[in-house]
Amino acid sequence: MSIFHADYLPALLAGLGVAAIGAPLSVFVVLKRLAFIGQGVSHAAFGGVGVALVLGFAGSSVTDNVMQSVIVLAFSIGAALVISALGRSNKGRLDTAIGIVLSASMALGFILFNIAESGHDHDEHGHAHGHHADEHHVIEEILFGNILNANWNMVWVTIATGVLILTALWWCRHKLIFWSFDEPVCAAYGVREHRTGNLLLILLAISVVMAMQVVGVILAAATLVLPGAAALHLSSRLPRVMIWSMLIALGGTVLGFMLGDAAAWPIGPSIVLVQSVAYLGALGSNKSLALLRST
Repeated sequence: MSIFHADYLPALLAGLGVAAIGAPLSVFVVLKRLAFIGQGVSHAAFGGVGVALVLGFAGSSVTDNVMQSVIVLAFSIGAALVISALGRSNKGRLDTAIGIVLSASMALGFILFNIAESGHDHDEHGHAHGHHADEHHVIEEILFGNILNANWNMVWVTIATGVLILTALWWCRHKLIFWSFDEPVCAAYGVREHRTGNLLLILLAISVVMAMQVVGVILAAATLVLPGAAALHLSSRLPRVMIWSMLIALGGTVLGFMLGDAAAWPIGPSIVLVQSVAYLGALGSNKSLALLRST
């Protein structure tokens, strides 16, 4: 079946939307050495899933899906801001702050899942009833994702979120660029580094929640690292880096779809695999050019 078949179209468009969101953000993530932040926020979002389950939003209805997304988004933004605050109080050691929030949020998520699980009855063979089965389905979807489950509602939400994030990035591009390259002197030029850093973390949290809908928690972080990391090996000029990052993200999504469809592999991991190959190719070309220049 062609990836442009009507049955695949919502999934493809949702994947392209997530790629378009992650591509420019990944450049700032790599520049600021925040590659672990995607892992931190995406895994922290699991705590939000646990909150949603305890509150009873474990079904597959529209209301449950909306409430799950809202709760996970709020939890993720809160986790990003806590990471920022802990990083400032720990002499800028964001890696430590990310590890703390990641561990605590994952532990909270699993504990809340067990609490939600214990609230439902089991039959004499220990099998779950009702919402309990839905909870297992929610956990599986959040962790591993299934892009082929994307529908048109997800497409429109992804597009709207993408417009919001890309507009915010464009509007604040000068501050973000200044903060990315020379944070210590930001205050001297009227750029509030803490506020700018918090803005980026909030945008990252929103993008992670969107990516989770497509590839799940485990793979969401890759969309915030691979395109930017590859692009920075292909150019030293920021506009070109942004273009390369977007091309790698979008191209990797299309090729990942084609590879997954042809090989009967999961689509999400296939996209990440293609982008990983693109990174290795960019790294190899960069080293080859450096070798030629030195000879």
